Amino acid sequence: MINRINKLKSQDIKKINLNEDVKTSFFENKKYPLVISPINSGYNLKNWFLENDEYFESSLLKYGSILFRDFKINSVEKFQDLMAMFPKELLEYKFRSSPRFELGDNVYVSTTYPEDENINMHSENSYAINPPHRIVFCCVIASEYRGETPIADNRLVLSYINETLRNKFKEKGVLYRRNLSGVLGLSWQEVFQTSDKIQVQEECLSNGIDFTWANENELILTWKKDAICEHPVTKELVWFNHGVFFNKHMLHEDFLRSINSDDELPNNTFFGDGSEISKDEIEELKAAYQKSIVEFQWESGDVLFLDNYLFSHGRNPYKGERKIIVSIS
Repeated sequence: MINRINKLKSQDIKKINLNEDVKTSFFENKKYPLVISPINSGYNLKNWFLENDEYFESSLLKYGSILFRDFKINSVEKFQDLMAMFPKELLEYKFRSSPRFELGDNVYVSTTYPEDENINMHSENSYAINPPHRIVFCCVIASEYRGETPIADNRLVLSYINETLRNKFKEKGVLYRRNLSGVLGLSWQEVFQTSDKIQVQEECLSNGIDFTWANENELILTWKKDAICEHPVTKELVWFNHGVFFNKHMLHEDFLRSINSDDELPNNTFFGDGSEISKDEIEELKAAYQKSIVEFQWESGDVLFLDNYLFSHGRNPYKGERKIIVSIS
């Protein structure tokens, strides 16, 4: 298990502006995330964005992850106010893989998932036809024990996958299959945020997703995507898919034994030609993520920006109240 990182390494990258209102640093012995903190406790983060938008954008492309700490963004209202600076970019959370509750203005409570279980590494909606470019987390309440949001550089993940498997995914891509019945997984109404079947079918057709109504309340979807893609701006190759996250080998063996066939699974993934991704291959991919992971303890008021193409994230188990909210763009 990766040791939690508690100590900041003082390391100025460069002077950000003439007033020197903030300082930059990294967690000890880590190359990401870039941590930006105010020198004076009363400095306003919105003002910093207004004065340093170009630096912010270039740094996010370079590092892929930026943590703003000690700016006291410690409430839903403060986070919504900050996110209002990006009104044209905020996206509704649709084509869902997990339930989330909207707090308003496209700000959500992070995934409602049992607190004693991990959420596996993934880039937000990487399985979708039009995935978001950015995801932003805000810690309103830090849990009393653990509950970190591990992050991993997808460029590194790709480099740690053996060449044979990497080429296999590059050539074939990933085939996704979702069974939306609301029994073992989400319902189609939850996933598409509508109860209108015609609207669902139109969305599938417009996005190249094959669909079959198994019955009145069960919708089966299949579609293919690249497993490795170019970053839309930097053109770097990144590992960008839900091939591991949705694969049957990530489920408990007891659960797999409890079903009659793989057709009952709420989600599964294959190579793009329909052939199975073996358990050994999934273990190889999990190891690549593990080698790339950085963890840090949340503090109330933290705001973490991730370039969704460059970085994946997960969640560790936790104890105590924990409130992490999120916005995607």
